[in-house]
Amino acid sequence: MTVASQEDAISALEQDTPLVYDPLDPAVKSEPYPYYAELRKNSPVQWLPSLQAYGVATYDLVDKLLKDGKLFSSSMFWPALLGEFDPVPEVPPMISMDPPGHIHLRKLANKAFVPSKIKTLTDRTYEVANALIDDIVAEHGTEGEIDWATEFCALYPVTVIAQVLGVPTARRADFKIWVDNVLAAANRAAYGPERLAEIQESSDSIRKFFEELYDERAKDLQNDLISDFIQAEIDGVRMSRIEVIQMSILLLIGGVETTTNLLGTVLIELKRHPETYARVRQDPSLIPGLIEEVLRYNPPVQIIFRHAMEDTELGGVKIPKGSTVMPLLASANRDETRYPDPDTFDIDRKINSPLMSFGQGPHFCLGNNLSRMEAKSALEVAFSRFAILDPVSDDVEWLDSYFARGPHHLKTRFKIA
Repeated sequence: MTVASQEDAISALEQDTPLVYDPLDPAVKSEPYPYYAELRKNSPVQWLPSLQAYGVATYDLVDKLLKDGKLFSSSMFWPALLGEFDPVPEVPPMISMDPPGHIHLRKLANKAFVPSKIKTLTDRTYEVANALIDDIVAEHGTEGEIDWATEFCALYPVTVIAQVLGVPTARRADFKIWVDNVLAAANRAAYGPERLAEIQESSDSIRKFFEELYDERAKDLQNDLISDFIQAEIDGVRMSRIEVIQMSILLLIGGVETTTNLLGTVLIELKRHPETYARVRQDPSLIPGLIEEVLRYNPPVQIIFRHAMEDTELGGVKIPKGSTVMPLLASANRDETRYPDPDTFDIDRKINSPLMSFGQGPHFCLGNNLSRMEAKSALEVAFSRFAILDPVSDDVEWLDSYFARGPHHLKTRFKIA
């Protein structure tokens, strides 16, 4: 979305001209926040014809439905997102399981995500970030232009995840293709046979890869996450082979997409807020606060899905049993009742209400600490290695997605320090 069209949307809101929220509208996908504000003000729970779902916009209502897993189930999340292109349809992923089964699987998975395990990865994240910048210098020299989104943001988390899973870094290119294609299944209704065949091939490939990796690790355990999943045990119960495969694929998809988009959006917001950029450059201790504010202000996941298990009411709107309900996480993060002056980007903000960026309730994202740690390491390295790292334009080519948000491409000037 151009700066002019963004200003037009904001101007319309200020003049009380109704903004029609359609998640599939390219203008909305490019700059959704004025539309979220309109929803919070006038229609906190609204029927969205294009997705045949109810959008939920305010913090309190999003918090309520995410914490009520019995009434608002996650069981259809993954099927709704991927449909017939789910790589492991035999068992639901943890993200689509409700208590009590979800709780047991989450406890097993948690054993592989304890803070001490995350801490041991920190040194490796610095190594990966430095190696990627070395690659940029080798290809482009010490100054010039790069696509920050594809040449750093996309490669960094997939390289880290490859290390976490214990697979050769050389497979990272395959990982990125597989993840992009599998997630593209969310828009499957709009695609022709050729594109659908590409998605199916990636779905089949990612499954075959993890089946083979599981079998290798089961015979020869290593110091990696797949081995941790295989060995994780509570009360004598371990994850089955298919559950480990499903968990590994979920980690790959979630870990790659979220951190990639977060890193790209950080640079966009710094471009938009040069005074903040100058401060962070001078004082790297501000990076954690920067990450938290980007997670609030412009998060990498905008929307998730739930399904009503009974006829109910939310925000005064009747929700029939079986309806799809979409908590608008990004809207909740801008709720005026929780975050004073929410449309101001402020890295010094004291956040008293938990962010919705990684969800809430029983499905709060297990990988949230990993994503934050990865982002912190990457930004510390980037700001120390680059004297200049500046997007060339204020215009942003955002991903063509209504649930994920980040730059598809980000042409950026750089100069090595």
